[in-house]
Amino acid sequence: MDTTSITSVAPMDTTEQEGMPSDVQALYLMTKLKLDRFKEKKSRLDQGYARIMEQINTTLPLIDKIQVMYDEIRRLFVYDEKDDYLNSFESSLRLARASTSTSDNLLQTMYDRLLRILDGGKRRTEYNFLFGSIMSQWLQTKTSGDMTIADEEEENNTTAIGERLITNEKLETIIFDRPQLDLNQWRDFLVHQLFHFNNEKEKEAFDKFKLGITDYGEKTLFERKVTPDDIREAIDELLRNDFFDDHRKRLINKLKMDASAVEEFTSSLNLMINEIGEWNWPLTGVRGVFRRKLAGRYRCFYEEDFLTAVFLQYLGNKWSQEFKYQLVRLFDSLMGKNEDCSSDSIEYKRYKMRRDDYWVALLHSERDERHYPTTTTAYDGYDDGNGIVNMKQKLLYLVNVEIQLHQQLRPQQPFTVVCADMEWLGPSISHEVVQILLEVCGIPRIWLDFFDRFLKMPVYYQPGEPIRIRQRGCPMSHSLSFLFAELLLFAMDLYVYRNTQIFNYRLHDDFWFFDSQSENIQKAWQLMCEYADLTGLKLNKEKCGSIKIGDNATAAQSFGDAALPQNHVKWGFLYLQSNGRFTIQNDLLVPYLNEMKERLNGAKSIMAWVTIYNKYVAFFLRNFGKCANVLGTYHTQQTIKAFQYIHQYLFPDAHGNALTVLMQLIVDQFKPITNSSSDLSECWFYWPLTKGGLGLTNVYLEVFAIHIQLEMNAKLETFSTLPIKDKQLYDDLIIHFQSLIKKRSFDLSKQFPDRYLHDDNTFITFDEYIKQREAYMPHWTHVYETLLEITQPALPQPTSIVNKYHLSQRRRRTRNISMNDAYSEWLAYYYGQQLEDTFNQLDFIDSQSLPIGLISTMKASQINWDKGRKVYKRQHSSDTR
Repeated sequence: MDTTSITSVAPMDTTEQEGMPSDVQALYLMTKLKLDRFKEKKSRLDQGYARIMEQINTTLPLIDKIQVMYDEIRRLFVYDEKDDYLNSFESSLRLARASTSTSDNLLQTMYDRLLRILDGGKRRTEYNFLFGSIMSQWLQTKTSGDMTIADEEEENNTTAIGERLITNEKLETIIFDRPQLDLNQWRDFLVHQLFHFNNEKEKEAFDKFKLGITDYGEKTLFERKVTPDDIREAIDELLRNDFFDDHRKRLINKLKMDASAVEEFTSSLNLMINEIGEWNWPLTGVRGVFRRKLAGRYRCFYEEDFLTAVFLQYLGNKWSQEFKYQLVRLFDSLMGKNEDCSSDSIEYKRYKMRRDDYWVALLHSERDERHYPTTTTAYDGYDDGNGIVNMKQKLLYLVNVEIQLHQQLRPQQPFTVVCADMEWLGPSISHEVVQILLEVCGIPRIWLDFFDRFLKMPVYYQPGEPIRIRQRGCPMSHSLSFLFAELLLFAMDLYVYRNTQIFNYRLHDDFWFFDSQSENIQKAWQLMCEYADLTGLKLNKEKCGSIKIGDNATAAQSFGDAALPQNHVKWGFLYLQSNGRFTIQNDLLVPYLNEMKERLNGAKSIMAWVTIYNKYVAFFLRNFGKCANVLGTYHTQQTIKAFQYIHQYLFPDAHGNALTVLMQLIVDQFKPITNSSSDLSECWFYWPLTKGGLGLTNVYLEVFAIHIQLEMNAKLETFSTLPIKDKQLYDDLIIHFQSLIKKRSFDLSKQFPDRYLHDDNTFITFDEYIKQREAYMPHWTHVYETLLEITQPALPQPTSIVNKYHLSQRRRRTRNISMNDAYSEWLAYYYGQQLEDTFNQLDFIDSQSLPIGLISTMKASQINWDKGRKVYKRQHSSDTR
């Protein structure tokens, strides 16, 4: 970096504060104060450095030069920037002066050490100043009150406007057109087919379900008073659901922190619930606005007032929790545990997964810690917890494990996998179909009328447009809307299961089912199509696929039987092949890479470039599938190759090196500060934003941490090793059985379960024994569960630098290591030595100098995906949910 006087980038103009909201203005001023401090420190240190260089380049004795450097370092650096070496240096220096035996080589060592401290401090101030300038640049691109990442792109993008209009027109053709359905046939189907039970136990279970729903609507919900915690929970979920734009998010967050405001919400909701029969939408209507997500879908959100939004969220939460509770009880009676299996069997684990993870999965119970963002679909969500995105990942693992299990147990029998998706589910739901279903489930009349008013929302899309009443579909991003969709699809799940014993592993409108009995699979698909026709729904042919595993493993692709959808089985950017492996398809990436390249080229600030890059990398990583033990190193090797392809595609002139491109951008935009990319240390780009780096994601470190762990897991037991163990266990049982026979005085039933003995007390054959693998054999269950486990990232070797920075020894004592922790340690392991050698310590910046507020706002901001983009044809059409 240039060591001469630095000319700052354009200063932040205080006139830009005009029109800013007060919270943004305060952030602006506090950030400006800290960023100006970087420049002042740089100027002060440059002057001090020049003084030192002037004095030590004279003929002063070496010990005097050491004294000059030591005094100047103490004056220039605040205490927390000093090297520990300096704490005792004064005593060492006094002793060196006093001793007549002090050698020149000792003094040279002291001199060199101080010079490294001085050079490291100087480089830190240079990087601090560059960091501050880059942050200033980002802040300068912000317009009044708008804190989105990519608002530097063109405002009036005709392509984006066109896409919104197309989506708007399509939406309007659906939601204002009441579907022509045979509602008598629908009611007859519910009463005389779906919920008609010949088994007395099942009939009693449904009657209890219906009675519980009725009692909740007539009594419990009115008797239960809304609390401040309920209000805060509803607001938190609205924020997670992306219900509001950034500006409204900040406003409702303030209300959540205001105890008086929360109390007002609480009392208002209690009044509104007591007068539920009078509630209705405002006569002025509710405006619908379209927002685009990274995956290319436009969705329509409705700008309700805060009170209405919180009120509807609260009611949706409470009704969802009650239905979840009642439907789980119903599950146990209608689709519950097979009595002919043990509690440590594969069959029992399947039952638990189906019940707890995939049965009306998007309805969470009162104590359920999982959060399900209502705007996320399978692969474009930003959920990092145990929500819908993680459940999608687990489903990928489950399909892989079931395929491998089948290949071991029934290698001569093909295994069929089907995936399916609904087209425009939310907008397509018939109000009348929902009403009849809710009525049959026991919902009281007062709530049926309320739900109907909720569904018939008066809407408009542009100021001055006439207000129209929705005749179809559920308003986007409401917990009540998700409840109705889940109930409608729960009925489909139950219909399929009761007639085929095929369980739909469903997450919202994303269906997966599989079995070795092709007749059952075909019938399940036929019933789904019939149900969709009956309810006015439509299966999305482009996203429905089937494949037969093992039927022709040498073929590149083998779809399922002709009666099934003839398309690829797709998960994210993966296709399921006929050999049972999911493989990444690079051709699916191209439209997203074209879009990513255009956005990177259009970024007007360094931080916008970094944020766009990181968002897309995270998106690709999610859609390649996080790794579980079942996927093995094959999957991580695929992922690494895919990211190599991505980088070569995006940065061909730089041979796929994103860092080279970013370095050159910084040199071009900040030439007064740095004139050559060779001046910039690689570690700084990847170091966390909260520690003074740029926070660029090194995706190879993330994948490598998993890959290493999988290599260490190479000796994990798999299904292929278990038949030998089966034979050993069977032989042991036979030996024990024969020894008892010789004694002749015994009761065989006390020694062996009935499943091991024929009626004549002879022992079962080996073929009969191994038929119990899924129902009774715990060693098969152990492998099943182990393969399903998410692979924990490996930690690097605990070097002195890693230990200083991350205390990894303490972390290693815990079983669960988050990817963030592992990634941080790999950063320290890989870049720590360069960081320490360059800056003489393991950070770039002191914590008090960080513009924390600005960084938090930057990290929380969303990219405006509407701006500055062209249309790129994708493999599947987009839809609005």
